[in-house]
Amino acid sequence: MLKRVARIIVEYRAAFALIAIFLLIVSLYGIQKLEFESDITKQLPEDVDAVKDYITLQNTFQGGGSTLIIVKVGSIEEGGVYDIRDPQVIEALYELGQRLREHEYVSDVVSLADIYIQILGRLPENEEEVRFVLDMLPEEAKSGLISSDYMTTMMVVEMSPVAGSRAITRVYEDIQRDIEETNFPKNVEVVQTGNVGITYRILLMLQNDLSRTMAIAFLFVAALLLYFYKSPLKAIIPLIPLVFGLIMTLGFMGLLGIPIDMATTVIGAMIVGMGIDYGVHVTNRYYEERARGKPLGEAAEEAIAETGKALLGAALTTIAGFAALGLSVLPSLQRLSVTLIMGLSLAAVNAVVVTPAVIMLEEDLMKRLVGHYEVPEIRAHSGIVARAFHSLGKGVRDHPKSALGIMLILTMVFAYGATLVTTEVRLEKMVPSGIPEIEALRDVRYEFGGQDEVDFIVKAEDVRDPSVVRAIYRFERELMADSYYNNVFETSSIADVVVREYGYIPEDKEKIKEVLEEGQGAPISDDYSTTLIQVKGNFGGVNPDDFRRIMHYFEGEARSADFPPGVEVRPAGDDYLNYVLDRYTNEDLSKVSTYGTLFVVLIVLILFRKPLVSMAMILPMFLGALWTVGYMGLAGIPFSQTLAGVISMIVGLGVDYGMHLTHRFLEEFEEGNPHPIVTAVEGVGPGILVGALTTAGGFLALLAGELTAIHDFGKTLAVGIFASMLAAFIVTPALLQIFYGKKVRGDKE
Repeated sequence: MLKRVARIIVEYRAAFALIAIFLLIVSLYGIQKLEFESDITKQLPEDVDAVKDYITLQNTFQGGGSTLIIVKVGSIEEGGVYDIRDPQVIEALYELGQRLREHEYVSDVVSLADIYIQILGRLPENEEEVRFVLDMLPEEAKSGLISSDYMTTMMVVEMSPVAGSRAITRVYEDIQRDIEETNFPKNVEVVQTGNVGITYRILLMLQNDLSRTMAIAFLFVAALLLYFYKSPLKAIIPLIPLVFGLIMTLGFMGLLGIPIDMATTVIGAMIVGMGIDYGVHVTNRYYEERARGKPLGEAAEEAIAETGKALLGAALTTIAGFAALGLSVLPSLQRLSVTLIMGLSLAAVNAVVVTPAVIMLEEDLMKRLVGHYEVPEIRAHSGIVARAFHSLGKGVRDHPKSALGIMLILTMVFAYGATLVTTEVRLEKMVPSGIPEIEALRDVRYEFGGQDEVDFIVKAEDVRDPSVVRAIYRFERELMADSYYNNVFETSSIADVVVREYGYIPEDKEKIKEVLEEGQGAPISDDYSTTLIQVKGNFGGVNPDDFRRIMHYFEGEARSADFPPGVEVRPAGDDYLNYVLDRYTNEDLSKVSTYGTLFVVLIVLILFRKPLVSMAMILPMFLGALWTVGYMGLAGIPFSQTLAGVISMIVGLGVDYGMHLTHRFLEEFEEGNPHPIVTAVEGVGPGILVGALTTAGGFLALLAGELTAIHDFGKTLAVGIFASMLAAFIVTPALLQIFYGKKVRGDKE
């Protein structure tokens, strides 16, 4: 079957190449439609209660979050201000506030300047007036706007919902332009942070990381191919189908509306790293057959037919591992699943269809230049590389049990590391330290106790009912009483508005309606069925375990709250949404990994139908995955929404190496080769090494990205590739030797 397919591909290679070029042109158009996405709600299913509540928060209360603008004295150069209480700073804050209020998406601005306008009716004219007003303020009010050393102040910009990469970019750039055009005095630094600032920074990094990591992956892969193939022209051959596959993948993403997000931003480097593997195996087998004296067409047919069996199995198992990502409830992993399957399929098809056309064209071209065909010689089959694989094959063949013993010791070390792994999904943790927006957020937490917000949505027939208002007030007091445990430093609600007006909560509903209808910033819906309890504190800046503990505490308090019958209380907001994402990530981690492994094992058993042979292929896959998780635990790399499917990916990729070795072993064994283990390791070992190095190189290119999550993804997958390769080089031949050693004629020299 594969022989006939190979003959058709070789005979009609020009037609197939033209079809590939047409698809390439269509894909270039699709790339222009690619979108970038960092909205956390797009990473969770729409039917999750937390997402519905978040949307309610945005639509009912204009809960678009807030941007924090940090204003601090960053230096003490002569001619500038030395204290945030300088009237020039207050005037600049007022000017910036006025500029910000002109934007339609800004609902309110709160800063130190507003305090002076409220108390003095004007801005202060000298430092004495500044100090006089500050001394009048309650300590909690003052500490919420100005640091204890009077070097930092904060402006809170309340905003209506902002969604989509273009809208976030426009809002961030608008605010940044206002900051730059405001006349802040010398020595003063101004940084915007909060949800919009961090999201904008992540969007910027996503765009930069995609292009940078792809470029570096290409350079790394090209350098490795140049070394192994000794010729720039021959090194380009496996790259051409890879370029076709990559451009088609990105183009189809644009045409299908699949965005580049925290998960799919790795797709470029991953396709470069993984896709080259297919072209390398076809190219290596072609040159091996040519070195044996076969003509061009016959060598190409043999390369397609023989490597096609292993490539088909490798592609199917890899796709099976990636298909398990589609079982996730997280849309980001579902999109990654579709993208990876599409990308790997295109890379494999292009490797089998385009590579023969290119490689034969190159040989014909060289004949015209030098007058005859040259039998190519590559480093993969000669010199130190060939000798190393020959020695490896003999060593494992002669001492299979000792080799397995060494693998067992490594497994025990990494099994301990696997017990140390945790999860982390908060967006701010995806950005490396040193970024101005993150440093400013840390200043907020250190100087002002934090500005993270969790909102409790309260739904009732009428939230103005005295029993409901009283329950809200009681709920707030309970949260504040546990501030040592939950990091809450401030709460606000309609109950606070009522207490400020009367000093207590009246039994008369009309009195409550009267004060709330006057509109004093009370968060309440138009039909009076929904209100908010807003809670501020330091929730996002704590370690992952404390973050989960605090959010779990809020969930428990909402469930057990003493409210009248029929009243619903549920937490909502960005931080709580992160917590829900964390929970789903943990659930998906086990589900995706389990199903991915089962899919891969099932395909191997169907393809080969030999339990012992299948075990020789599958065991390195398990070891590679286990060693990778152990490395994550030992290196302190947490599972994120990006890494939730990494085990399934490594399982899909790792089985390929054992499959190539086993397939070649069986081919040699059936032909009566007296040394099938050694020949298999010598024959496909270099191809596996080149494929693993280029694949890992593509993943390591992700280290050039700025996002911490992308760094972790690159390091983890690179380790997974090397771990799977090492296990395949030792465990697969050792098991095959144990299973088949007595059946091999003349096995011992």
